[in-house]
Amino acid sequence: MQIDRIYYPVKTLGYGKRMGIWTIGCKRKCKNCSNPELWEENPDKDIPIETITGIIEKYKDKTDGITITGGEPFLQPDELLSLVEKIREIGITDILIYTGFSFEELSEKPLTKKIVDLCGAIVDGEYIDELNDNRGIKGSENQRLFVIDKSLYERYEGFETAKRQSEIINNGGKIWSIGIPLKK
Repeated sequence: MQIDRIYYPVKTLGYGKRMGIWTIGCKRKCKNCSNPELWEENPDKDIPIETITGIIEKYKDKTDGITITGGEPFLQPDELLSLVEKIREIGITDILIYTGFSFEELSEKPLTKKIVDLCGAIVDGEYIDELNDNRGIKGSENQRLFVIDKSLYERYEGFETAKRQSEIINNGGKIWSIGIPLKK
C-alpha cells in the first residue's frame, strides 16, 4: 500500500491519542488541500500491509484508534480492505477514514461498502475551501461525519462542531502539520 507516513500520537484527527496513516494518491487536487504533497502516486513508497500492521501492533495498547487519511485512501481499495480487516483483527474498532468520495458512492460498490462497514467512522466528501468554517474535524461544511460503529456514538459526539486544532511536528527536519488547518 502506498503510504507517505505513519505517526503516533495524533491528537487532532479523531478521539484521543490515535495512530495516523497517510496514503498517497489523490486525483481531486482540491483548492488549498492540506496535503498536496500526497496527490501523486509513488510506487517507491509501497509498504506491505504486514509492515503497517506490525507498527500498529506495537502501539495497540496505547492507541485509542486509527485515522487513515491522505491522499485518498479509497484509491487503493484492495489494500485498504486488507488493512482495515487486519486492524480489526488486532482488536482496534475505532478506525476513522477521511475520503473525498461520498458515503453514497462508497456504499454503491461491494468492495468499498465492505470497507465502510468495517470502519468506526467516516468523514466523507470533497474538500471545498469556500465552505471551510474552521470548526470540527471536517475540512468543509459539505463534508459529513458518519459514525458507523454504534458503540462509538458518544466518543464522536460534538466532533463536527468542536474547536479545530492542529499539531506541528518536526520529524528530522521535515515539518508536518497534522489536523485540519484553519482557513485564513
